[in-house]
Amino acid sequence: MAAIVEDDYPKGHPARCDYDPASPEAREWARINIHPRGERDFPVGHPKAVDTPGNTNTTVWVAGVDPKHTELEAFSGRTPAQVEGLRAVYAERAALAQPTPVRKPIDAHAFNSAYQAKCGQLGVCELSIQQYNELLTTLGQQA
Repeated sequence: MAAIVEDDYPKGHPARCDYDPASPEAREWARINIHPRGERDFPVGHPKAVDTPGNTNTTVWVAGVDPKHTELEAFSGRTPAQVEGLRAVYAERAALAQPTPVRKPIDAHAFNSAYQAKCGQLGVCELSIQQYNELLTTLGQQA
């Protein structure tokens, strides 16, 4: 199988080993990449190039806002109608929210002893989630 030769630089690039400034490739490369005031920041035809019609150099880019769609909500991109709908849903959920009860602290040594005793009593190596929660509840009530 023949080895694939990959060029380090495109034809016409000044760093290429066979660079000839008079070649058509070098002239084309220079037209695209070299600006009369120095090297181009963007290639010809790029939306940010100064000489491209309708360039976006003067566009203000605010964090999270699509500059072409400033009517959308920042960061999420939702329409105002979607935002109002979500606010209503969040308000409903907030009204139904309940505080999580705080358990009393349990001594780790006491829990481990009770855990081992319960496993030995049931003849298992590990407790199920329900059995584990029951053990926590009983130890929490004792504390």
